[in-house]
Amino acid sequence: MSYPPPPPGPSSYYDPPGPYTSPAAPPSTDKGLGWTGLGLALVVCVPCLPLVGFVLAIIALARRRFQPRWVAALTLVLGLGATALQVALVPSLLDAVRDGVNDSLDDSADRARRSGDPTEIPPLKLRAGDCFNDPAARRAGTEQIEATTVTLLPCTSDHDLEVYASLRIPGDKFPGQAAIDKRAGECLKRFRGFVGKPYGRSRFEVIYYFPSKQSWKLLDDRTLTCAIGHPDHRVTGTLRDKRR
Repeated sequence: MSYPPPPPGPSSYYDPPGPYTSPAAPPSTDKGLGWTGLGLALVVCVPCLPLVGFVLAIIALARRRFQPRWVAALTLVLGLGATALQVALVPSLLDAVRDGVNDSLDDSADRARRSGDPTEIPPLKLRAGDCFNDPAARRAGTEQIEATTVTLLPCTSDHDLEVYASLRIPGDKFPGQAAIDKRAGECLKRFRGFVGKPYGRSRFEVIYYFPSKQSWKLLDDRTLTCAIGHPDHRVTGTLRDKRR
């Protein structure tokens, strides 16, 4: 036996509501990236910032989400140009720093000469007529050591050594130890003119100070300093014309 299907239910006046939706999000942009790159590209006075701006401009152009694109292109040109300018200025900046350091060291040595107070200075700032203490050099004998500072003091005080000649080592490139030793032979030639007796017949010894590869490059150190002293004890006063 079969039954007829039930009659349809009452119809509603309204269709059931559909699922809720939100408006589509606007497409993302690289506005902050692009304008930040332009700002960095213009900061020439700070190292590397134009280079960062240059990189940001490349990213903005590659992603194609920054408008106007001509700003990113301009940033690319400005960043590259400013970076090239900074690279070109590096030697001048290094020269300025080196000159400032040398001027400061010169001033310190000059003040010590005027005051007569014992003062630590680098050997490259010694000059003819200076007397100083350097116990490490005296103890080294024939061994080569690196001296970073010596104690400058009046020649009327007991001292280890006295500078009797300052020679300049020519050339722009560091010459190496063999060339420096050859140049140091001039110290022995000038010994007789200072003491009044040949080096081979004198009781005094010669110690010379020369540039290291680092001081040559960083401080423009080209000075070979010839110093005289007694091998056994400190002396008082100058050794000029001692004839011993």
